[in-house]
Amino acid sequence: MDNQRSRHMLYKVGFNEEQVESLRKLSAAYAAKEIYITPADQRRMEFVRWLVSTGRLSETVSVK
Repeated sequence: MDNQRSRHMLYKVGFNEEQVESLRKLSAAYAAKEIYITPADQRRMEFVRWLVSTGRLSETVSVK
């Protein structure tokens, strides 16, 4: 998925410009491996993985 399409989808589901930019920066930092993952961040990622594995969260965006 391209960057512009991703941004558009985030706007459609209610993210504002500041939140989208924060996500872009976070994504770039992870891609560059310049970010240190704190224990709290690790727990959040484990929780999100659990949500996905149990079907409570998916990559599909449902826009009403």
